[in-house]
Amino acid sequence: MLLTRFRNCCAVIAILTLAMPLSSQDESGDATPTLEKRLLTLEEAVHLALEHNITLQVERVSEARSQRERIIAAAAFDPLFRTGYDLSKSRRVASDITQGGLAGSVSERDNRNYNIGLEGLLATGTTWTFSIDGNRSEFSSNDPTSSTFFSPLSYNSGYTLRLTQPLLRGRGRGPTEFGLRVAGRTAEISQLTLQREVEQTIASVIGTYWDLVSARRDLDVKQRALGEANELLEINRRKLEVGSGTEIDVISAEANIETQKAGIIDSLNARHGAQDSLLDLINAPEFRRGGAAGPIFRELEVVPTTPLELPEFPVSLPDSVRNALDNRLEIAQQRLRVSNVRDQLDQAQNDVLPSLQLTGSWNQPGTADTLNQSWSNIGDDYVYSAGISLEIPFGNRAASQRHLQAQDDLRSVRLEREQVANGIVLEVTQAVRELSSARQSVETNRAATRLRREQLDGERRRLEVGVSTSYQVLQIQNDLLEAEVALLQAQVRLRKAMTSYHNATGEILRVRGIKLE
Repeated sequence: MLLTRFRNCCAVIAILTLAMPLSSQDESGDATPTLEKRLLTLEEAVHLALEHNITLQVERVSEARSQRERIIAAAAFDPLFRTGYDLSKSRRVASDITQGGLAGSVSERDNRNYNIGLEGLLATGTTWTFSIDGNRSEFSSNDPTSSTFFSPLSYNSGYTLRLTQPLLRGRGRGPTEFGLRVAGRTAEISQLTLQREVEQTIASVIGTYWDLVSARRDLDVKQRALGEANELLEINRRKLEVGSGTEIDVISAEANIETQKAGIIDSLNARHGAQDSLLDLINAPEFRRGGAAGPIFRELEVVPTTPLELPEFPVSLPDSVRNALDNRLEIAQQRLRVSNVRDQLDQAQNDVLPSLQLTGSWNQPGTADTLNQSWSNIGDDYVYSAGISLEIPFGNRAASQRHLQAQDDLRSVRLEREQVANGIVLEVTQAVRELSSARQSVETNRAATRLRREQLDGERRRLEVGVSTSYQVLQIQNDLLEAEVALLQAQVRLRKAMTSYHNATGEILRVRGIKLE
């Protein structure tokens, strides 16, 4: 009997030691705790995750990239600067006078050309070019009569303006600004994607936070049940010593203790797992060895401090569905996608048209024997041109098929928008039902726990006066443990159901008081 008592006492001490923070000894031999406690509120966990969560960091990079695409599209209207210089020389031997000199005479010409200008695209589809051009031409010959016909040195300068305006395909702001509009909406879609990822991350952090609360409270419940199981074992041993109990009662109580120990070990493992999952979601450097570069979590105990209980708030399914359709970012994303596809359809329809272009140019040259004089002479002469060109591809099958594909894309994206809306309505409906069911579950399990506790207290008093059995008390103890665990699970379920409801209705940021920049 003494050996049995000693064995059970050692087991109780061992299991209680597992449930407490680990300890080690320093060089002086004194026991010092190795696990520091880190108090953590739900709000703090959410804000740390918003700052450090890796998924959100990736989405922010993607969103920034989309914003650059908008700038890239707008750059199509940036003017282009051009400049150039070329040099050419020629030598010619005349065979007769028709070639510009006496037979056998040699002539050389040195030409140097330069240009500088701008070109660009207007929102109307007009392409323009403005350039300033210059030429230096020097002529030399061993024919003494050549100077009669040719100036040995001349300069030509002037400016030119050219315009090309599409009249059918590519005319107007619609085709010209197509890429800019699509890039702008794509950037907005990326912003909404980031915001939705923020909402999903917050929901995940909240759910994991309550998982940790549940695991810790589950461990507390089972440790308390272990203490009650030990009290029952001591009662059975005293009764056995005085002859009013049986050996089987003691064995049953001992078996129940071993079962409670196994449950505590599982709860300890669940607590560690929930804590690791929460810290991984948060990803804050303070929780890792070596800061942000450390892959391993520090040895600490995270203690959630936000109460599990929550106030009641009314829920109406029609109002919830209406709020969700107004607030959910997926609906806004689908609207933007529909607008993009409409633009693509208009662009494809424009591409089917023939190419009809009006062109025009204006040039004013100046010629003189010196460079400065050539610029002074600009305005005396001018050259202008105007023209029209038409291109009609036979069949034009590629553009026609792209137009039909754009029509199919528009029908598809409209169906996707309807599908997304239906999915949101279903999600909200299920969230409302789950919230109502979780509330009822909390109420019933709270009542069941209270009644089981009263039943256990009464049965213990009956056992003390000898009108009940140890087996009956043992059964009620296990029933109470199950009821307390069920109540804890129902409370966590209610908390998660509330988070799912706010996430489904698109109100989770507003409810948490979070505003994104």
